[in-house]
Amino acid sequence: MNFNVVRNLIGKILVLVGLLMIVPLITAFVYQESLMNIISYLIPMVSLFVVGGFLGYFKPAKDTRMGAKEGFVIVSISWILMSLFGCFPFLISGYVDDFFTAFFEMTSGFTTTGASALTSDQLFMMLNNGGHSLLMWRSFSHWIGGMGILVFILAIILESKDGSALHILRAESPGPQAGKIVSKIKVSSRILYLIYIAMTIIEIIALNICHIFDPEMEFFDTLIMSFGTAGTGGFALTSASVGLYAPCSQYVIAVFMLLFGINFSIYYWLIIKNFKDIWHNEELKFFFIIVIAAVVIITAQIVNLYSSTEEAFRHAFFTVASIVSTTGYSTTDYWSGSQGQWPTLSLMIIIFLTFTGACAGSTAGGIKQSRILILGKYSGSKVINMISPRRVEVIRLDGKPLDKKVIDSTVAFFVLYMVILFVCAFLISIWNPVMPTEDANPLTMITASLTCISNVGPGLGAVGPQGGFANFSWFSKLVLTIEMIAGRLELFPILILFAPITWKKGI
Repeated sequence: MNFNVVRNLIGKILVLVGLLMIVPLITAFVYQESLMNIISYLIPMVSLFVVGGFLGYFKPAKDTRMGAKEGFVIVSISWILMSLFGCFPFLISGYVDDFFTAFFEMTSGFTTTGASALTSDQLFMMLNNGGHSLLMWRSFSHWIGGMGILVFILAIILESKDGSALHILRAESPGPQAGKIVSKIKVSSRILYLIYIAMTIIEIIALNICHIFDPEMEFFDTLIMSFGTAGTGGFALTSASVGLYAPCSQYVIAVFMLLFGINFSIYYWLIIKNFKDIWHNEELKFFFIIVIAAVVIITAQIVNLYSSTEEAFRHAFFTVASIVSTTGYSTTDYWSGSQGQWPTLSLMIIIFLTFTGACAGSTAGGIKQSRILILGKYSGSKVINMISPRRVEVIRLDGKPLDKKVIDSTVAFFVLYMVILFVCAFLISIWNPVMPTEDANPLTMITASLTCISNVGPGLGAVGPQGGFANFSWFSKLVLTIEMIAGRLELFPILILFAPITWKKGI
């Protein structure tokens, strides 16, 4: 383990997080918030500058090599620390008086989960009693975590001569395969972030145009909703989520949720007019087939629950876009709303989409569509081998043979995903003294764990679209907080932290 490289880069990341707190600090000045709110950002900012500056000041003198092990450790520790420091404004300002709730909330923000442990009263207090900056910070954390804080670091730091920075990109980027879209990592990271910024700005403009037809969609709302959509996060200003806004705004947000769920390499290929690779991209085709099929089936099932076919289609389209992109916004309560619970098949589709997530290389969570394809093809090849043992099956994706390491890591990921999902579900079932007995049921616990590891936000039962995690115990919040980070970093980086071999020098 090269501790000097790890220490140096973690220090730079902490300083950057401190600089990013300028955004909510400016918001506090714009809305003329209390001195305590301003101090609640200054204290963690100074702390981040001091700690990060100390760690990053002394550069590695000789050995600057960074292997996969260092990359995983840097990513894991950085995400834990930025969530920890990020929760201080909620505690210092006094809007949240429980550390585990604040830590859960900010981890949910940075990991783009969007599961909230705040009560409706706390959100109301922030929105109506001088807490706009906190609402901005929790949603801006979606935007920071969406593309990845270390991808941003790679976009601004010098390119590593030995290409070791690729380990950072692989450790933080979602999907079975992570790589460069051009030859240099620094240039690749900049292209990704430029696309990310451009799409965010386009959505903000589109939602401001919707303000003509939607008086509820004010400028502050457009920023909050766009940051949540871009990062596929899901924090909204009220418990009504996107149901607060007019159909125009709902359609815009739904479309952009799907767009941010697509591999960002696709957009680069569009820019350079590489239509051949786009056409042969199996994951993109599979993604749209899943979305279209889900929307059609759900619309047909719920059409009698709403006043018109358009309204049923809108809620179906929005919900599918929200869940498959792992954003977690909602326009209707499909679990226990005024129109009633959606049919069982529709709810099963929602659970299925929570598992799959969107495309690799996007800002979405979940298992990823490409892994579902790989697992399907791998299982099919094993069936064929049982019938014809001598036949050699080559598993291909996009017409190219897949490396055995990619297949093995995909199978390992799926097994670990299921194990962690159920272990965490069991753990959070142990102790929830503040949760009503009727809410502490298996459906709530399983979907709570599922939605956190997939970074979606809403589940079913007590954690449905109009529910939340406020009534969970401190122990359950801590377990789910760790699970959210593990899910965002795709399990392996967090697990590597606990392996003794990780911390041995010279290995």
